[in-house]
Amino acid sequence: EADELVYVLTGSARLLLELPNGVQAISLHAPGLVVVPRGVWHTAKVSEPSRFLHVTMGTGTQHRKA
Repeated sequence: EADELVYVLTGSARLLLELPNGVQAISLHAPGLVVVPRGVWHTAKVSEPSRFLHVTMGTGTQHRKA
């Protein structure tokens, strides 16, 4: 229903976005920030102990196995 804000407080990860033309990987390192567009499925592959802050509307959010 809305864009999601992902902020890496500590650590690092690869954020995988499933886009119409394929999966896009974004490397995130603390402090790091990315905005995930509304309707784009995404997951994070954490490469070390990390802390994230996710800000999203929540309504309509769907979960699935990575």
